[in-house]
Order: sequence, then C-alpha cells, then structure tokens
Amino acid sequence: MIDFHTHPVMIKELVEADPDFGRAVREVFGLLFPPQPLEILRREMDAAGIERAVILALDLSTAHGCRVPDNETVARLAESEPRLIGFASVDPNLPDAAERLDGAVRRLGLRGLKLDPSLQRFDPGDRSRAYPLYRLAGELGIPVLLHAGMSWAPPGVSRLSRPVLLEEALSDHPGTNFVLAHFGWPWTDEALMLALKHRNLYLDTSVVYARTPAETLRKVVAEHIGLPVLEGSLPDRILFGSNYPRQDMRRAARGIASLGFSPGLLEAITRGNAARLLGLETEARP
Repeated sequence: MIDFHTHPVMIKELVEADPDFGRAVREVFGLLFPPQPLEILRREMDAAGIERAVILALDLSTAHGCRVPDNETVARLAESEPRLIGFASVDPNLPDAAERLDGAVRRLGLRGLKLDPSLQRFDPGDRSRAYPLYRLAGELGIPVLLHAGMSWAPPGVSRLSRPVLLEEALSDHPGTNFVLAHFGWPWTDEALMLALKHRNLYLDTSVVYARTPAETLRKVVAEHIGLPVLEGSLPDRILFGSNYPRQDMRRAARGIASLGFSPGLLEAITRGNAARLLGLETEARP
C-alpha cells in the first residue's frame, strides 16, 4: 500500500529539536497528544501494510509565521527513510514562491507540492498567486496536493478549500496533475463533479469526521458516491490516504478494505494509482 497523505508533525525527534515546532503543531493543527519516536511511524506503517508514505511539508509563513515542517526537514526525513516520499510546500503569498518550489524539487529532491488554502489563506483559483505554482508543477512533472473541504485545524478557513474554486485552474493547467484531499467533504459532490470532468484531477480518501474511518468511508464512498461510480468512472484516480497522525494508519487501511471494492479497484486505490502518479512503477519496492 501507498499512503498518499501523512503529516510528519508528531515525531518526537523533531519536536525535541525545536520547541517552536511543537508549539506551532499544537496551535495550528490542534494536536495535543504526545509526539512519538520516528520508529513508531515505521511500526505503524508495518502494521497497516503500508510500504511507502508521502510526507507533507506545510509553509504557513505569512498567515501563521511557521512551517510545519519545512521543506528541508521533509527532505532529510525522506533521505534517511527510503519508505518516505517527501512533498514540498511553499507559501503562495510570498513573491518568490515559484523560485522556492523550483529549489525544493531540483535541489532537495522533493516529489510533489502540498498546498492548504484554508491555512495558507489564499484562493486556489487566484491567477497571480496560485497559477504560477500550478504551471511550474506541470513543468517539473510533480503533482499538486491541495487540502479540500473541512479544515480541522483551529485557524483554518474552510470556505477557501471548496473544491469548485479549483475549477478554472483545472482547465487552464491540463498538463498538471492535481489531487483534492479528503474527497472534498462536506463538498463531496463538487469534488466528484470536477473529477468526472477533468482527467488531471485525483481524489484521496483521507476524509474523517465520524468515530472511525470505516464509518466515515462507508457514508461518503459507499452510500453517498456509490461504489459503481468509482468502479465505472474513476478507477484510475482515487488514492488511499490516512491523514496521519490525525487518523490512525491501521484503522484507515482497515476502513478502505471494508468497503467491498473489487480486487482490481482495491489494488488501484491502495497502490497502483499512486505508484503511477509518483512514477514509482519501475522502482523496486522497499
């Protein structure tokens, strides 16, 4: 399995090395449980059957004065642990955002771009701030993962993450692959509509609002979207994501397995689609 959506924010080694980092995690993400050693992440991946995980930087420089974590930290983690795949983040509100992204990919070797309109406080359809990043991502051949839907972060502004705000950008950047997180919930119909229309849009399964991932996924995927829609129309553009550490990887994996997908679709969602999008098909499994 490949987990396309994890945040390396509750890692003990990072929090102990920088008290300001731990403070930012508490204030921005609202995560209050004790951080765990990196080894615990490895063990949780093993227990969940996850062979690779995408770890996400998040640059909140102008909105909140922090980066949780920064691109350099994500690059170091990915270099030290071959099972981790690092995504960069740049603040679209900074005038040199595109230059920062170019350096994060070419110099640090990061393999995607993470944006969160709700926390970074920008409109994902903004032609002056967002479009240069989308255009560059297409040129660099990296996917753009955007937070979509409800923001659990205390300072997050959810209205900035409505999926429909990305509609024109999808048409204007046909060579860029976009991923909307969390099925866009509670605006799942908007996310679904866009994915049906635009071949360069993927959706990840990291939605969480009920007691367990299985309950949430059953409501959103099996009952609201419907398994025939995914089987018939979107089998190649759904990606498994846990939203770790807000959601336990093991429970997320059990939740997606409980939905009754055909074996082919389950393999595509949990590994094949992500491997193709990240260019991992020719790489040996770790």
